Amino acid sequence: MEKIYTQILDFINKNDNYLITTHMGADGDAYGSVLAFAKFMEQIGKKYEIVFHDKELETRYQFFWGYEKIISYVDIMSAKYENAIILDVPSKPRIGDPAKLLPSLDKCIKIDHHPIEEELAKINLVDISASSTCQLVYEIFSRSNINFNFEIANALFGGIMYDTGRFSFSNTRQRDFEIAAHLLQYGIKPNEIANKLFFSSSYNSLRVIGRGLADMEEFLGGKLCIIFLPLEVMQNNNHNEIEELANYSVAIKGAEVGLFIRETKPNYFKVSFRSKGHVNVNKIAKVFGGGGHAHAAGCRYEGKFEALKSGLIKEVAKQLN
Repeated sequence: MEKIYTQILDFINKNDNYLITTHMGADGDAYGSVLAFAKFMEQIGKKYEIVFHDKELETRYQFFWGYEKIISYVDIMSAKYENAIILDVPSKPRIGDPAKLLPSLDKCIKIDHHPIEEELAKINLVDISASSTCQLVYEIFSRSNINFNFEIANALFGGIMYDTGRFSFSNTRQRDFEIAAHLLQYGIKPNEIANKLFFSSSYNSLRVIGRGLADMEEFLGGKLCIIFLPLEVMQNNNHNEIEELANYSVAIKGAEVGLFIRETKPNYFKVSFRSKGHVNVNKIAKVFGGGGHAHAAGCRYEGKFEALKSGLIKEVAKQLN
């Protein structure tokens, strides 16, 4: 692993004019790793631009340094970059439109903690045992000549906190606490970060979360719970603010798998999978063209809801047996 850290740092030092990007529907780990890396690039005097697929940014992450530097692809479609750093994403389809801006593989670096789905770069730092991409970014920075500061620490701590569910998910490791202890030296405030990441939903979004919980269904003897929100509910709500329903879907005693399904366009659904640990939901997500981790994954589906629901129940049943 030490070799790849050296390769990444050497490549960055020798080159310039970088695209920095991540996956569609960027989450806390994506924002944290991208913006920490942007600050790192500024410190070493490198030219870069941050380009997201998302047309609208999630405002809960605006407390991270560099948030205002993020550009939507629709505003920069013809840009040219000599090099790229791809963070927290396993394949081109998950990057979305910014994938069109990527240079050749030998000019790209990929840093990720998801299982590899597609070759995106010649230099790959992929560790599925890592809690988050922010953890891997920390490991790179700690081997460089830069000094950690508040801005980098705030973004990295936030990303690790997000992807470990406030240090409570099964992907949390001793290393995360060691990193967190170090980052605390730079004046970050964990309580404020937690409030901004997890406790800043709108009044209306919390009411929608309540509706989702009220309509939750049990299947397979209570081992599977499904929360579904139809299009008429989703249309007037911030999708990111109600993402916590994915975690609630597996919070029931006796449940092994939870699914949060929401209709984002007519007959087009986004599904989040959660597992308490005995079922590898990444395998289920892959059946539907998605992917992720053993305990948290996702997919998108176009078709009829009942067909999706019955298919998901069938696949979960296979994994439980």
